[in-house]
Amino acid sequence: MAPLLLLLLPFLLRAVALPASVLDPDEGLYLVQAIAWLKGGWPYLAVWDMHPVGAPALLTVAVALAPSPLVALRLAGMVAVAVTSLLLMRLVMRLGAGRAAGFAAGLLYACHTLVLGGLATNTEILFAPFMVAGATLILAETLAAGAPRPGLAACPPRPGMVFLGGLWFGCALWVKQVAGLEASALWLTLACVALAEKRAGIARVLVLALVFALGCALPTAVTAAAYAAMGAFGEWWHSNVTVLMHYAAVEDGSPGLRRGLAAAVGFLLWLLAAAALLGLGPRPAIRRGALLLPWLGAALVQAVAPGKYFDHYFLMLLPPLCALAALGLQAAALRAARRGARAGAVVVLAAAIAALPVSAMLLPRLGHGFGWRGADPPAQVAAIARVEVGPGDSVFIVNWHPVVYALAGLDPPTRFAFPSHLAGLHAGLTGLDQDAELARVLALPPRLIVIAPARWWLVRPAARAMIEAALVRYDRIAQVEDGDGRVEVWRRR
Repeated sequence: MAPLLLLLLPFLLRAVALPASVLDPDEGLYLVQAIAWLKGGWPYLAVWDMHPVGAPALLTVAVALAPSPLVALRLAGMVAVAVTSLLLMRLVMRLGAGRAAGFAAGLLYACHTLVLGGLATNTEILFAPFMVAGATLILAETLAAGAPRPGLAACPPRPGMVFLGGLWFGCALWVKQVAGLEASALWLTLACVALAEKRAGIARVLVLALVFALGCALPTAVTAAAYAAMGAFGEWWHSNVTVLMHYAAVEDGSPGLRRGLAAAVGFLLWLLAAAALLGLGPRPAIRRGALLLPWLGAALVQAVAPGKYFDHYFLMLLPPLCALAALGLQAAALRAARRGARAGAVVVLAAAIAALPVSAMLLPRLGHGFGWRGADPPAQVAAIARVEVGPGDSVFIVNWHPVVYALAGLDPPTRFAFPSHLAGLHAGLTGLDQDAELARVLALPPRLIVIAPARWWLVRPAARAMIEAALVRYDRIAQVEDGDGRVEVWRRR
C-alpha cells in the first residue's frame, strides 16, 4: 500500500498545475526543444540552450506519448517526482530504517516539491530520480564496505555496482552538469569508509574511482560523440562547457543571497528540524544517517555556488534532506512512542510536516478554483497566433514565455527561442553576435511580435532600440494580463 500511495500522490497533488501552460520559463524552452527534436532538429542546432540535452530528451519521449505537449510537460514532472519518492523509500530502508520511515521520506519529498518552484518540470525535478538511484547503490556499497550489519558480511565495494551507481549519476549529469558535485561527494563517502575500515586499499580504490568515473561520463560521452558525428562538436562543447565558465558573472535579476536563502529556509525549516532529531537515535542509526551529510552538503554547495539563489536550485537539497528527516522522525518515535505505535507516529509526524508545503501551495489557489477557471495568458496569446500567423509567417516572442511557440504549433524564427539568449541579458553567453541575429529576425519580418512591457528591463538596451524601431511598422492588436502586467501582441501592417 505504501509504494502505491507514493506512486499516486504526486499525480494527485500536482494535478493543480495541469491548467497552467507555464510555471517557469525554463520548462517552456525544454518543451520547444523537444518538439523541434521530434521534427529532426537537435538541441543547440535547432533550439539553443546552455543545459545538457537530458531535459529535452526526456520531454521528447513524453511529447511523443502524450496527447498534447502541455500534458506531456506536466506528466513528465509527475512521473519524475513519483519515481523519486519511491526510490527515496527504498534508500531509507537500505539504510536500515523501517518501512514507515521509508514512506515518510517519499511523502516529504512529494509534498515539498510543490514549493520552491518545484511544480514546474525543471531540471532539478528531472534528474532527481537518477541521483537517488545512484545514491542508493553507492550507499549500499558503503554499508557493505563498512562495519557489518546483521546478515550482511563486510566486503569491498563491487566494481559492477560502483559502475552502475556512476551510470545513474551520469544520467543526472546528462540532465544538468551541477549534479557532479553530489555524485563526487557520495563516491568519496564510499571510498573513505572502505579505506577507513580496511576493506580496500589505495590501489583498489583508485581502480574503482576509474570505474565510477567511466559510468558517470558515459551518457555525456555518447552525446558528445553523436554531435561530433554530425560535425557539431564545437557547438556541443560551447553549450555544455564554455558557458559554465561565464554564467555566474551574468547579472540577470536573480533574487540574491538574503532573499534566496530566506525563501529556501522558510520552506525547509521543519525538514531541518526533523533531521536534527536523528541525534536522539541509537549510535548505529546516527552513523548510517551521517553517510547522507556529505550528499546534503554537496547539494547545498550546488545550490549556492552559481550565486543566483533561484528557489528551484534549492530543490536539490530535498532528496538527502527528506531522507535525513525521515530517519530523524524514526529516532524521535523510538524515544517517545510505545513499540506498537512507533510506525504510526513516524507517519503522523511526517504527514504534519508535509501538510505545510501542501497548504502553502493550495491555499492561494482556493479562491481561483485551483486555476481551472482562470485565464491562461500564454494560451490566449497562442490562440491569437494560430489565427493570425499563416504559412511562411512567424511570431517573435521578445521577452516573454517561449512556451507560446509550442502551444501555437509554430517554429521559432530563430534557434535562440529563449528570450534571454537573443535580446536579453544572457546573449553574451551564446558566443555570437546576437544583435546581428536579432536584426535578421526583425527583417523577416515576423507577422506578430509579443512584448511584455513590465519585462523591458530584461532586454539589452541595444536590442530594445532595434525592437522599438521595428514596431513603427506594427499595430498593437491585443493585450492580455499576466502576473507582472500586460502582454502586448503587435501585428505587422
